[in-house]
Amino acid sequence: MRHDPPEDRMGLSPTFSPDFRPQSDLAVIVACDANYLPYAATPALAMAAQPGREYDVLIGGPEPVEMPAPLRAAGIGHVAARDEALLDALPLDARRSLATYMELFLGNALRGHYRRILVIDADILYERGDPARLMRADMLGHAVAAVRDNRQWRSPGRKVAEFQKLGEPAHPYFNAGVVMIDTEGFAAEDLPARSEAFARNHLAGLGRDQALMNGMLKGDWAEISPLWNWQFTNASTHLTSMADPCLIHFIGTRKPWLASSQGIVPMRMRAAFGQVLRQHFPHVPPVPEAERRHWPSPGALRAALFRQWRAAGAMMRYLNRFPDAYTLVDPRA
Repeated sequence: MRHDPPEDRMGLSPTFSPDFRPQSDLAVIVACDANYLPYAATPALAMAAQPGREYDVLIGGPEPVEMPAPLRAAGIGHVAARDEALLDALPLDARRSLATYMELFLGNALRGHYRRILVIDADILYERGDPARLMRADMLGHAVAAVRDNRQWRSPGRKVAEFQKLGEPAHPYFNAGVVMIDTEGFAAEDLPARSEAFARNHLAGLGRDQALMNGMLKGDWAEISPLWNWQFTNASTHLTSMADPCLIHFIGTRKPWLASSQGIVPMRMRAAFGQVLRQHFPHVPPVPEAERRHWPSPGALRAALFRQWRAAGAMMRYLNRFPDAYTLVDPRA
């Protein structure tokens, strides 16, 4: 049931960088703190460079950050937002950046500034697609839309560990690396207060933003095609070139800018991050041998091919649920 948000939740004000003015009612926001800004610049610059784009591009973090000149020249702004009531409820420690929770902070703070926002992680590569068309899609009455987590790509009925710990039945479960939010719906469904209550009562020992949002929503979200959050693992690597995803999400520890990604992440993807770091962030360690081809070991190649061969039928059934990249579906259907 929708209802008006409490008055004390309506006063949050985002802080935009001084020279930025919203040009659209839609925004793509790459969430990160200052430490991850050099890597967030790669998807941000690629999205900002799209001719005739009908969406704003921002970096979003919990604190204001001065934007480097190349990002400002590309029309990329910064927005800082934080929800102190939610912050007080979060089980934080030294390893957990507040930037992890930006989709929740921004969903609350950007009401009245943007109609819809697409919040993405910094470890993502943009390759194609129109974010504005995605953000204008029918969200089927939901305030939140996202891509199913890869743990449920081939086993949609799988009960993930978070729901087991909560004593909940299996629910559709999304990956929080790409989250689309209807800001009016976010407020109308009282998701800020519900997030705070869940964090305070259940989040300790359970996880972070992904566990919070899934635990709170329990399948009450619209499902986006995996082309908008293609979770790159050894179970999806060789299908990537055929799928032609829009956003590639490098989950796990083998990020494209690290030497550990050699022989796993394709050369063009590593080079995309390497070029941005080299041109705009020369003080940051470069991507090691970014433009040199590295081959996987025979054992690693066999393991990846076997996983994809074994899951081929289930994977095709999952992909065929979506008629195109811009049609959202009910994850419980």
